[in-house]
Amino acid sequence: MKRFLPSIILLLSVLPVYSYAEIANDIPDTEVFLTTKQAAEQGDAAAQNKLGGMYHEGQGVVQSYLTAFKWYKKAADQGYAPAQFSIGSMYSRGEGMSQSDSEAFKWYKKAADQNYSAAQASLGAMYETGKVVPQSYSEAFKLYKKVAEQEITDTDPVTNNANVVAANVAYLNLGGMYDKGRGVAQSYPEAFKWYKKAADQGNAYAQFSIGALYSRGEGTSQSDSEAFKWFKKAANQGNANSQYLVAYMNEKGEGTPQSYSEAFKWYKKAAEQGDASAQFSLATMYKEGKGMPQSDSEAFKWYKKAADQGDAYAQYSLGSMYFDGIGVNQDYSKAVDWYKKAAVQGDAYAQYSLGLMYRKGEGVRQDYNKAVEWYRKAADQGDAYAQYNLGIMYFNGVGVSQDYSKAVDWYKKAADQGDASAQNNLGLMYRKGEGVRQDYNKAVEWYLKAVNQGSASAQNNLAYMYQEGLGVRQNYNKAVKWHQKAADQGDNSAQFDLGIMYQYGRGVRQSNVKAKEWFGKACDNGNQKGCNNYRKLNLK
Repeated sequence: MKRFLPSIILLLSVLPVYSYAEIANDIPDTEVFLTTKQAAEQGDAAAQNKLGGMYHEGQGVVQSYLTAFKWYKKAADQGYAPAQFSIGSMYSRGEGMSQSDSEAFKWYKKAADQNYSAAQASLGAMYETGKVVPQSYSEAFKLYKKVAEQEITDTDPVTNNANVVAANVAYLNLGGMYDKGRGVAQSYPEAFKWYKKAADQGNAYAQFSIGALYSRGEGTSQSDSEAFKWFKKAANQGNANSQYLVAYMNEKGEGTPQSYSEAFKWYKKAAEQGDASAQFSLATMYKEGKGMPQSDSEAFKWYKKAADQGDAYAQYSLGSMYFDGIGVNQDYSKAVDWYKKAAVQGDAYAQYSLGLMYRKGEGVRQDYNKAVEWYRKAADQGDAYAQYNLGIMYFNGVGVSQDYSKAVDWYKKAADQGDASAQNNLGLMYRKGEGVRQDYNKAVEWYLKAVNQGSASAQNNLAYMYQEGLGVRQNYNKAVKWHQKAADQGDNSAQFDLGIMYQYGRGVRQSNVKAKEWFGKACDNGNQKGCNNYRKLNLK
């Protein structure tokens, strides 16, 4: 099965919101700890905050969230913004006390009101996600913009570092808001500008987003090579989405020379991080032997990982492996189970396959009504095989009331997509006038479409038209030509008809030997009339 990948636009449609994560100070020695503790005990707010950080990180002292909270609180109660932010962070993570978003918001707000960048960025994230407060993209945008436009002048290394991180978070999230038009009018050039600021600081998510804009040509000129460059930067930092895209671009030769070995390497990196799309693609490479030795067992293993995460493509592929007994013992019931999982997610291949299973009673009790139900779901999505099979069900009146006109409708849908079997059957319907007005010219037209795809049935049917002069001028030589082509493909009806042509010398020199040969082949392939004629000639 060909993997129909979603566009990069869809792959990149959800931008995570990032809140500030504390940056640990350089590990202090005991003397620094004692000096800081002394100043803190004398009421110095900066020292109290620093001491809280040392207990928080276990620097120069045994780690203790409770003690860290105590010292942060002393500084926060004095109005020290960095400590207020730290208190908010501890409430947000539930460190040293019960997790509480409302308390986190309260303390972030105190620090944000003092223009503390890290708190403003975190508060912005809470407004953007609707944590505790009603979701407000406009409020989030205002806060991110404040952070992004603030000049960083703090001389304290920890606080300065925190503000730098907050600014990068703001750059990234502003890019996301301009990208999606949240809280501000959508503007790809503005999105590109802010993503670029964060990307230049090494932010992997921003690098990923810059790559997406280059890929789509939004806010900048479209460039697969630039997209690849930025995806690669993010991939090297472990961004799984970027690793997947680097692999995909290597596999397809987009923006970089095609390399299955590189594609395999990057799919594996993303797959090992749990990326379901990468797991699927890795499985497919194992199945096809691209970039590594072919291995059905490895393909099965990685399809299973992706399928367990709900990837419909992988679920369908896993069902197919159980159906065919490839990489695992054949098991129709398990094939049905996996087809169903994919089918309920709307996978047309799985819906069609499930229809087949119900029609044939493989892995489930035979149920023509269910077969029609699943064929229809796939057919409505444009699956040509399902459309053709649904046409057969209407033609035969199986699972539905017999209706030649509906059979024609579904054959036509599949035939227009190039399905040779449907084209041949549509030719038959026009020849016999079933569900349509009889039209030999139309019959020939559809037979020829199928013939051009090598359909043996259509070749034999076209031969019949030449034989009888229907829709074409009668021509036994051409009839023999098309019977021969179909017979050479093993079509037992064509083999029988070719025997008739030799028996009566139509379009060929009469030869009972040749007739007997072709009747025998038809008989060997299950054609009873061939067996009967072979026996009759044998008696002469």
